[in-house]
Amino acid sequence: MTTAARPTILTAAFSARQIAASAQLAGIDALAVDFFGDLDLRDHARKSEVLRGHYPDGFSGDDLLAALENLAAGEEPLGFVYGAGFEDRPELLDAIAERWPILGTDPATARRLKDPEAFAAICRDAGIAHPEIRRTRPDDPAGWLSKKVGGSGGSHVVRGGAPPSPDRYYQRFVAGERISMAFVAAGSRYACLGYSRQWTDPSPAEPFRYGGAVGPVAVAADADAAMRRDVAGILARLPLTGLCSADFVLREDAPVLLEVNVRPGATLDVFDDPARPLIALHLAAVRGELPSPRVETSGEIRASGLAWADRPLGAPAGFQWPDWARDRSHPPIRFAVGEPICTVVAAGESAEAAERLFHARTRHIGDVLGSIAA
Repeated sequence: MTTAARPTILTAAFSARQIAASAQLAGIDALAVDFFGDLDLRDHARKSEVLRGHYPDGFSGDDLLAALENLAAGEEPLGFVYGAGFEDRPELLDAIAERWPILGTDPATARRLKDPEAFAAICRDAGIAHPEIRRTRPDDPAGWLSKKVGGSGGSHVVRGGAPPSPDRYYQRFVAGERISMAFVAAGSRYACLGYSRQWTDPSPAEPFRYGGAVGPVAVAADADAAMRRDVAGILARLPLTGLCSADFVLREDAPVLLEVNVRPGATLDVFDDPARPLIALHLAAVRGELPSPRVETSGEIRASGLAWADRPLGAPAGFQWPDWARDRSHPPIRFAVGEPICTVVAAGESAEAAERLFHARTRHIGDVLGSIAA
């Protein structure tokens, strides 16, 4: 008796390890392209290719299409799952869609969602609190941010005194706790997967650089109801497909919606579970199916984020990464100031305990690699 072939997906992201690992949990083979080709991507993807791009810039279209074609040769992938790296280039998704089905939100919808004026108009129409935006530099830049259209990861966000540019816009700063809802959408319907609390890891050049997230975290009942209404309001006007996240700031009066991301994101490490692999939920949503809220999961509280190099660092040949490190580069390797070292994961009995352990581990890996570099 011949064994049935496992389903296969093509995927690409700045770092594709999380998508490939979740696919592996779901019994799906991943053919993956990313910028790093880390050791653990090779553990999780059946085949992979590396594009030597500059993080956090996006993909080169011709190079990515060639890499995907090479991976797909002799294969019958279900389609293409995209991660981070396409927010500012939906035209590249259009080119991919000419060759393989897009397994997720379609390029036209992704384009509209990342258009600052279009998204602000959707929020106004739905009665959703959203920060004021503008294209011209404010006379008084205090209290404003400058953001890249389609930017991701926080590294593109600077203070509001930055000069105007066609690919940037200004958004009024909103103070408060950063909370993200992970959800899976099937058109105008969705299922909430949980909330995470996010933090930044600022550097002098990148004051809002992404640090990490911890979850699931509990939120007050009124904030939960408001955020669920806001997500439903977006989907009623702009149906989405697959894994998504909605980023909020919790003020005392009401949540403020900053943005909606329509692809598997950084909190895959927080919410993924063998009992409920997120890529399996993503592909089910493509078929119009949403998960039952009664699915049992581990209930573990996890923190996940990036360790950044704050000084020149190095890992020599033969270096053994800690078992809590993800996206592990092949040694020997050097890390320049401002480069991501690895993803760090931690778990605890509470969100506070998991976050404390995360920060202890990020300090530890920096100290270890710093002593080696010295």
